[in-house]
Amino acid sequence: MGVLQRFEHRLEGMYEGAFARAFKSELQPVEVASAVQREMDDRAAIVAQGRTLVPNDFVVEISMADYERLGVYADSLAIELATLAREYASELGYSFVGPVRLRFEGAPDLSTGLLRIRSGVIRGATVEDGEIRRPATDLPSRPGNFDGTPRLLVSGPEPGPDGSMQRTFELTAPLTILGRGTDCDLRLVDPGVSRHHAELRVEDGEVVLVDLGSTNGTFVNGQPIRRVALTDGTRVTLGRTTLVFRRDSIY
Repeated sequence: MGVLQRFEHRLEGMYEGAFARAFKSELQPVEVASAVQREMDDRAAIVAQGRTLVPNDFVVEISMADYERLGVYADSLAIELATLAREYASELGYSFVGPVRLRFEGAPDLSTGLLRIRSGVIRGATVEDGEIRRPATDLPSRPGNFDGTPRLLVSGPEPGPDGSMQRTFELTAPLTILGRGTDCDLRLVDPGVSRHHAELRVEDGEVVLVDLGSTNGTFVNGQPIRRVALTDGTRVTLGRTTLVFRRDSIY
């Protein structure tokens, strides 16, 4: 099964026709997916022997009518399109320098059914040498559908430059991938961490941690897990890195 076929299959399984009802115009999710693939192909650049770099940051511009029609499905579709981009890159041997991110914007000059893609190469946040190194430029923060300020207190094997053992990483996206790979939202330079180790998903107002088939496993409060909803104070261990989940309640 090809990348586009897997993409369509995931949408059918998750939404059972919801996107078909949302996209009553000529614009269909598979057309957006194809356009993302073309953008990667068109902007692929050989930067070293055996390494071809492609964009990891995408903005899909669609007509205002299509944007309004997409509505609540925008974030979910963006996550699936980012997954498709990662799978396509793996299939063709492309490389990213940061996490794959995608968002939709309404464009007044576009007619219904038309789309336009802007893309860029943006480095992600990396935990290395005791500090979180953030990109100079990033997508605007978009809080999830929950109260408070969800964040991770990150502790590695080495203290940071200021002597502190903990650094803070705020969760501002519906999906956050944790791992050693350069395409992770939070890259952990830790030999005990897999390339794509785990992910944090916002689901029904909760932050859910999912192990992605990691080699050394994901542990929550000392116990191995595959999937668990996090609560304030939950302690997560990946390799030699410890993450404490915090969320301030709003009253």
